Amino acid sequence: MDIAFKMLINYISKQSGIDLNQYRESYLKRRIELRMKATGNKTFEEYLSFLRKNGKKEIEELINTIAINVTEFMRDVTPFKFFMDMVLPDIANRKLKVKSNMLRFWSAGCSNGEEPYSIAICIYEALGSDWLFTIYATDIDLDSLEKAKEGYYDASQLKNLNKALLYKYFEKEDDGYRVKSFLKKHIRFKRHDLTTDTPVSRYLDGIFCRNVIIYFNDSQKSKIFNDFYNALVSRGYLIIGKSETLPSEFNNKFKCINLKDKVYQKI
Repeated sequence: MDIAFKMLINYISKQSGIDLNQYRESYLKRRIELRMKATGNKTFEEYLSFLRKNGKKEIEELINTIAINVTEFMRDVTPFKFFMDMVLPDIANRKLKVKSNMLRFWSAGCSNGEEPYSIAICIYEALGSDWLFTIYATDIDLDSLEKAKEGYYDASQLKNLNKALLYKYFEKEDDGYRVKSFLKKHIRFKRHDLTTDTPVSRYLDGIFCRNVIIYFNDSQKSKIFNDFYNALVSRGYLIIGKSETLPSEFNNKFKCINLKDKVYQKI
């Protein structure tokens, strides 16, 4: 990594709170060069100077460009199946014992909205329509949040859903599908930075944060997992990506329920 590029990456990481060193250098260069072209800067030194002058707005534009989200409904089917078959019935049984029918979840790093809508579908499929539930869906990328609020997807993003689920939860429009309003009403979209902001809510029954943690450094991970722990109810669930690991310092705060699908429960 040449000196000018390293200085640029370190500056962006410091200003955004996102450790860009976690990304491949070749990928970073391609994404940054897109913004350089858009802003008329020819070298990394010029772009760094431009960032220092234009501050937060260009940093946000750049992060949105870097954090390209390629996701789909029920990506990795097995964690969602475990969520429906084991997690939701356990939560529901505990709620019924205290005469509650309210559920609250957080999709942290929700990208274009596929994950929170998938969670909502799982709740309807596993528990029926008698439950009141809210899903907080957050991301740092404003463009992705706008797409998520639209709830419009092409067929390739829905390939994991069978025709019955498509008919039940989506309206066919042009070349794609739009999430039906009764499902959309359960989702609360909000911009949120996991590395600097406080938890989006408290007393949550479950948190999904899949394929997001890999982009952060150790201190950021500690902050994020501590936030998740504090945001969950007792015996609340945390589901992370299959390639991600829980820091060892949290082994006394979460117990592993399903190692394959990376499902943990607050102790």
